[in-house]
Amino acid sequence: MMQYFVIDQQGWYDDLEPDIEVQTFGGGPPLVQAYASGNIDFAYVGISPGLVAIANGVSSKVVAANVLEPNVMVGSSEFRSYWVEHGPDAFEQFRSDKGRKPRFATLPAGSTPDVFLRYWITEVLGLDLDVIEIVGQSPSALQSTLSSGNADAGSAIEPVPTILQENPDTDMKPFIYAGEIMPGQPGAVLQPSQSLVDDNPDLIQELVDIHVRATGFIHENRSRAAEMASEVIGSDILSADVATKAINTPASNFISNPRRIVEKSLVYNDFHQQLGSVDTDLSESDVFDHSFYEEASGGGQ
Repeated sequence: MMQYFVIDQQGWYDDLEPDIEVQTFGGGPPLVQAYASGNIDFAYVGISPGLVAIANGVSSKVVAANVLEPNVMVGSSEFRSYWVEHGPDAFEQFRSDKGRKPRFATLPAGSTPDVFLRYWITEVLGLDLDVIEIVGQSPSALQSTLSSGNADAGSAIEPVPTILQENPDTDMKPFIYAGEIMPGQPGAVLQPSQSLVDDNPDLIQELVDIHVRATGFIHENRSRAAEMASEVIGSDILSADVATKAINTPASNFISNPRRIVEKSLVYNDFHQQLGSVDTDLSESDVFDHSFYEEASGGGQ
């Protein structure tokens, strides 16, 4: 949610009317539950839970994109060696050797990293999902599980992969980036409620304007933007040094233009239907409202 970190630290919400009250969540699924209850007017949320929300009747629209290809597969040195030697057969070979399935940790079911992991296994590798054990956890628990060796591999987003990379006490490291699995993978989005779009389009335009402005700031001031992320999250959790390294990985492709994620977002919707989490076939117009971004920029990132 880099755009949010920049907006927060720059104080750009303070210039808007009415006042913006921010609430944070430990992942997309609980955020969507709050959204469905009517307690949220707009959200920065992963595209996967955002799509599920729309398909399940939460009237809202994606008006800006945040990031492309944010997902990273991480693995222990042992699992990585299986992958290098056996490729898609690594899972069955691991099970044959160890007497158990490889254990993959990720965020809770329905989150973007969780769905992306399932997509990789079934759609890209062509395997049954039962070749792995999936453990869905909160962000803090996920990082702890991966760093402590209580999982063989995992599906995560920055800064977790870089935190693991920089930790000398764990051998859990990145081994596949999303661009190698699904080029153009959508990440998080800015998603206001339809009622806010209908009743206060001027506010939505201002939100998209500062979002686009934040994306430009990130591209022009990556190190400072990383420091802002550290300041919002807490330097004890994410140091500025690690944040700077994370913002320069292949998983940190910050954008604003929602048109760049339309195709793969609808692929996600198709996959959600296969998983049984939704039964609605969404169209581009069901999910996206491009007008605010077009007004803000007329193109660009």
